[in-house]
Amino acid sequence: MNHTAPGQQPYLVWIILLLLVPALFINLGVSPLITDEATRGIVAFEMKQSGNLITPTINGEYYFNKPPLYNWILLGFFNLFNQYSELVLRLPALISLLLFGWIIYDTTRRQMGSRVGFISALLFITCGRILFYDSMRGLIDLTFSMLIFLNFYLIYLFLKKKQYFSLYVASYFLTSAAFLMKGLPALVFQALTLIAALAYFKSLKKLFHPSHLAGLAIFVLLVGGYYYLLWQDSREPEFFARLVSQSTTRTFIKHSFWNTIQYVFLFPFEQVYHLLPWSILFIFLFARSFYRRLREKSYQGYLALVFAVNIPVYWTSLGSHPRYIFMLYPILFILLADYYYQLNQQDKFYRAFWNIMFISLGLALIVGAWFFFTNRVSGSGRAIIIYSISMVAVLTGYFFMWKNRNTRLEWMMIILLSLRIFFNLIVMPDREVNVPQYQEIQAVDKIDEITRDNELLLHPAAPVTHEFIFYMSTARNEILRKEYGEFRNGVYYIFPDRDPLREDELKILDFESSLDKQKSRLSIITKDSDP
Repeated sequence: MNHTAPGQQPYLVWIILLLLVPALFINLGVSPLITDEATRGIVAFEMKQSGNLITPTINGEYYFNKPPLYNWILLGFFNLFNQYSELVLRLPALISLLLFGWIIYDTTRRQMGSRVGFISALLFITCGRILFYDSMRGLIDLTFSMLIFLNFYLIYLFLKKKQYFSLYVASYFLTSAAFLMKGLPALVFQALTLIAALAYFKSLKKLFHPSHLAGLAIFVLLVGGYYYLLWQDSREPEFFARLVSQSTTRTFIKHSFWNTIQYVFLFPFEQVYHLLPWSILFIFLFARSFYRRLREKSYQGYLALVFAVNIPVYWTSLGSHPRYIFMLYPILFILLADYYYQLNQQDKFYRAFWNIMFISLGLALIVGAWFFFTNRVSGSGRAIIIYSISMVAVLTGYFFMWKNRNTRLEWMMIILLSLRIFFNLIVMPDREVNVPQYQEIQAVDKIDEITRDNELLLHPAAPVTHEFIFYMSTARNEILRKEYGEFRNGVYYIFPDRDPLREDELKILDFESSLDKQKSRLSIITKDSDP
């Protein structure tokens, strides 16, 4: 029988690995930070400035939305490179993505072979949401998801070997690290996965194994130890309430029944969009033999169960971002890749998948060409040359994908990585100056010029974003603190445009910038009559 997996082609593996470097790193630091990136950056920056690694702050005020582990990692990179650039801020997330890909490969290889492992890892890295968004952002979720996914595997491995001490120690250590990054979601993943796994192996009684106490002790020691230090340092009981609110804000608890129903209906379609083009593989979910394989294979069945028990939490949580379930995406790709390599090339699902893929890719290239030549980025000779070279690479990949059935997935990955390189060279530089955050960087430069060598404080009502705060703080290399008291001579203040104070009391320096969607105006004010 003619199967699609006669063996890996080493030269294609090397081409893909080599293309990953420019695809993921070129112009990584060009685009300005978005809000969540800036938030992590501010906390790490203020930790360095204050020397306090225990109590997170923003503007010098307590910030309890997230535990500090990822901020510690980010602080380490700030110290290593001695700068606060966008590139340095994004490196931890990108390194986590590459480690995540290696973990997907290595764990899958051990259970299903190297071909399925390699393809599964690259399906994840080259899906639309990762390749064209999150791989170029310095967000916490890739690192968090990497830990959770590794925990999924170790729970299976140690349960299968009946090594219960290793099971509980390893899983609670990873859960502790994940908790110290994002809080309560780590415990939800641990509880649901552990109970489901014990039931899968018909070992529910082992939930009460003495080794479980060792695991819990590790969790209490690491997580409880941190929060004890936090309490000693801040004496603020608010941190627990913030931890809970951060984990429940997006759930059905906080939203109407009708809105929840709408979200539940739309959720699968949103995932199809975010996982393109590889969500076309979802066509296999309509094959009975796909589910028969889940029942026949231990690891595949376990992964399906892990996905099934964890996904409802996010399927019913309005406003959940795709990055919240990055640890579940690899499960889908592993199961689909495994099934793909069991199919005969004449199978109707195999043929349907590639027919849709070829047609979709062809249409996407036509639409993409239209967008390129009708967009401002196509106005330079450099852009035309880069586009032409990229299209040669893409069309070459398209040709070989058509001709070589056994390596079609690899050639499609080469096409996607080539498109990302084109994106890096043409679209990313355009984004540098054509996004709202660019106005904030200009605002920071102007304010720094006006207030240099003077103290600068922030009015509590000033409509500034976390992006502005990060850029302003790092430009001055000091914490931008809020002022609640009396105004002092010789000190500059960032004010909202409208304020009850009169111009005869404070001198207003004209300054205007679009800092958010409302295009708010700021005033830079000093009580000194001669600034």
